Amino acid sequence: MDSDTPEEWFKLAFDADDPEEKIEYFSLILDHNDLDPDLWSNEALALVWNNKGIALFFLGRDKEALECFKMSVRLNKNDVDVWCNMGIIHFNIGNHEAAIKCYNRILRLDPSNENAWVNKGDILGVMGMHNEAIECYSKVHKEIELDNKFAVVWNKKGLAYFGLGKYEDAVDCFNRVLKIDPEHIDAIENLKAAMSKVKQINEEISYSDPSCL
Repeated sequence: MDSDTPEEWFKLAFDADDPEEKIEYFSLILDHNDLDPDLWSNEALALVWNNKGIALFFLGRDKEALECFKMSVRLNKNDVDVWCNMGIIHFNIGNHEAAIKCYNRILRLDPSNENAWVNKGDILGVMGMHNEAIECYSKVHKEIELDNKFAVVWNKKGLAYFGLGKYEDAVDCFNRVLKIDPEHIDAIENLKAAMSKVKQINEEISYSDPSCL
């Protein structure tokens, strides 16, 4: 290679578009035996490990990426971005409990971290823990929020209510999505499904209890 210093490798890694090339440069830094301690603090090396992990993740090499993220948090235990990356990997490989632990770690460091609340909610939803998922989503949005990112959360919350069989609550959530984003395709379809369930239940009640007619 033309460049032969860790500082130059670091710059080349960030400028590279190819993940393989990034990994090569980051590995050169991490394998170097004579790093300047004034330039390469634990936090700096943690950043290198994290970025190598991200490059591996883009190549679909999840387990190798996870090992890099683990090395990163050993050097800098308070980097919420790395804990988030670890959570994503754990979720991808089916380690749901481990993923939740990563997001809990983030929330101890930053209780208002929206990504952690949403990602934790998603995992709980996949695990069938819909009430707990709703609690997570409720930490993110406020009643008056009109940003598109809140539309996504309202949709997720609606799906959690749907999973609990609370279809009227689901309808309310999907309607909130459409107030923010009237063309939200998923919310439109989800609203139709929830309204169909509400109608079905009402018809069953009316059929079983003629006094309701």
